[in-house]
Amino acid sequence: MSTLCDSLLTKDVKLQLKANDHHDALEEILTPLRSDVRVRDWEELRETLLSNSVKEPFRDVPGAMFLHHCRTESVTELVLAAGRNPSGMFMPGREERIHLVFVAAIPEALNNEYLRILGAISRICSNPATMKELIDCENTAEFLALLEKGCRA
Repeated sequence: MSTLCDSLLTKDVKLQLKANDHHDALEEILTPLRSDVRVRDWEELRETLLSNSVKEPFRDVPGAMFLHHCRTESVTELVLAAGRNPSGMFMPGREERIHLVFVAAIPEALNNEYLRILGAISRICSNPATMKELIDCENTAEFLALLEKGCRA
């Protein structure tokens, strides 16, 4: 069983998003994945995530986060990316500003791992104390350590 940090690489965590809404944040987070060896077809990945973003079951996860996710053959293994905007971003239909945006994509064959990771991210970000730590942490290593700790809980 892989850990979250096996799939969420340091290079794919952006702690100072410039985006003011979750769609722009998605674009900002996806751009570095264009050259990722785990991504077979970046355009297909992007289009799938954009089309899924309004109907995802994790849209209503409590807390100041949003999780874009999809099952797609445009990736060869579980691919995760994350971004943070400490001042928060607007998202229609949400009262609370969004501070964290995650991207998760997986090929169909790895479904169980995908569900475990999505559940862990949701659980971690639903905890107000942990969410505050994620929003306030100073660097990527600290951010990843908090997520990894939450995945083991």
